[in-house]
Amino acid sequence: MKIQHRAVAIGAVGAMALGLAACSGGDSTSTGTTGEITGTVTGVFDSQYKGALDPIIEDFEKKYPDVQVEIDYQGGDLGQVVLTQLQAGTAPDVLLAFPGGNPNDISSNVVPLAKSGLIAPFEADWSSKIPDIWKSDVSFEDKLYAFPGALQPLSAIYNQTALNKHGLKTPTTLDEVYKFCSDAKAKGVYAYAQGLGDTAAGPQMLSFGQTASLIYGENPKWDEGLASGKSSYPGSGWQTQLEIYKKMSDQGCFGDGALGRTRQQGADAVAQGQALGIVDVGAVLAGIHAAAPNDEFVVAPMPATNESASVTALPGYVLALNAQAKNPAAAAAFLEFAGSPEEAAKYAKGFDSVPVVPNEGFEPSPQLSEFNKLVQSGKTARIATLQPEVQTTLNTGIQSMLLGKDTPESLTQKMQDAYKK
Repeated sequence: MKIQHRAVAIGAVGAMALGLAACSGGDSTSTGTTGEITGTVTGVFDSQYKGALDPIIEDFEKKYPDVQVEIDYQGGDLGQVVLTQLQAGTAPDVLLAFPGGNPNDISSNVVPLAKSGLIAPFEADWSSKIPDIWKSDVSFEDKLYAFPGALQPLSAIYNQTALNKHGLKTPTTLDEVYKFCSDAKAKGVYAYAQGLGDTAAGPQMLSFGQTASLIYGENPKWDEGLASGKSSYPGSGWQTQLEIYKKMSDQGCFGDGALGRTRQQGADAVAQGQALGIVDVGAVLAGIHAAAPNDEFVVAPMPATNESASVTALPGYVLALNAQAKNPAAAAAFLEFAGSPEEAAKYAKGFDSVPVVPNEGFEPSPQLSEFNKLVQSGKTARIATLQPEVQTTLNTGIQSMLLGKDTPESLTQKMQDAYKK
């Protein structure tokens, strides 16, 4: 499944056609930190987020003065970089990886890397504190394989300065959403600048944001029922969400020209105060804020009912231990150290995100305050897992529905027809 946005990675990368010699299973022996922690630890990480890792390295080297951490900061397709290094036998001790994944893929996600024996399990005091909903992202066969990193929201992002100017507040229920749209229109602006013209990823954002409350907050394994027939798109929360989508469009929530608007144009409209908000991944906030540095912004869940809302959360980069690490004890110690509350908080701040492991001492940026509260209280949901054909059907079908050529019922039936067991 694709979600296109700026560099923060959010959960799954596609299978990459590299001829890795996969083993029949992961390493069954966890690497501990009981040995002497000395020498050099090498690693690879995203140069754009150097500020997330450097403070941890500095603290680690203070605790272990006989260790030097050397990170190769790179840009570009780091998933491909890591896989190429693993294939060539040149991969460093600590690897940037992506959460979860399909065990049968060839990708730089934790699960296929663990199954192939390319990364090694390790022990950490904080592993028992990982929320159940995220354990499968960093574990394989009940063993820990990665430091879980941070979460970003897929939710509503509001221009708080524009809200204050027009005397409006963020909606907390679905009824308030409809009224918010009407009130925004009366003020000469519009509520949500959805990039409905970006059919690769734009239309799906509202659906992903609202199905947190309609489906995945209460039933995170709903998608698994599609294969067994226990779940189906027609008549489900997906159909309910599309009915909401249609009503919001009919009420002018998305403003004029929404079907031709790109996601970038939508973000620009929020920065300029022409629109009050947008439902998208949290990574877009950096660009919005850069375009309007004097404005304040806030992230909030996107209501889909009149009850308290859940928020879709997306895990980003994780750190794993190379099974062929030259300094496995020190590398494992570094990963355990990175997951300690103080260091995990620094890592999350480097991404302007929230730690995966709830951390009472973490102080988020003001715009993520509400999101952090939801993470702390467990009111988060995994993003839907859509097959590529289903995802394409959803994105193109939303456009068709808003043009009156499809209905929520017919679109969910098309999604069901596109699903392959």
